[in-house]
Amino acid sequence: MEEKKKEIRTQITLDAEAISEFMMYQIYTGGAGIAVLVLGALNAGLAVAFGIRREWFMIVLFVVFALLLFFGFPIVIKNRVSVLQGQKKFVKPVEYIFDQEGIKTVAADREKKVPWENVKKAVSRKHILILYDEKKHAMVLPVSQLGDDYGAAVDMIADHVPRAAVRIRKSQDRRQTDGI
Repeated sequence: MEEKKKEIRTQITLDAEAISEFMMYQIYTGGAGIAVLVLGALNAGLAVAFGIRREWFMIVLFVVFALLLFFGFPIVIKNRVSVLQGQKKFVKPVEYIFDQEGIKTVAADREKKVPWENVKKAVSRKHILILYDEKKHAMVLPVSQLGDDYGAAVDMIADHVPRAAVRIRKSQDRRQTDGI
């Protein structure tokens, strides 16, 4: 039987893909994102309805609106992320230390400790792991940068965060960065 690690240390530098994926998750699981999806579906439905009546101008109009809602919004998000990418807080690595008491973040100029009882939600997406504290602050961890510690980190999270608050897939896409 595999022994669980008592402490996990990892260096994380957020990249554009991780930030984009986090922002898409934040937006599309909130009210604004759901409204965008509903409006996009409504526009697509109207395009079909006008298609049945063969009103070509209205078909084109509503198809364009649907495409803007479904694809334009994500493109705007990715463009904004590319602007954010150069900011100092995204360039410098942050060390995350997972232990039995909680998660400690160590950046160049500050330290913060979040006890496990303050971690309210843990979610995995395709390439990132997101942990939320009681103030709804997010810790975004690219899975590829966790490397071999991914499984141990997930086990530690599952041991300390209430089961209902954990939505993490054990096996995750761990694609390599920098073509290693």
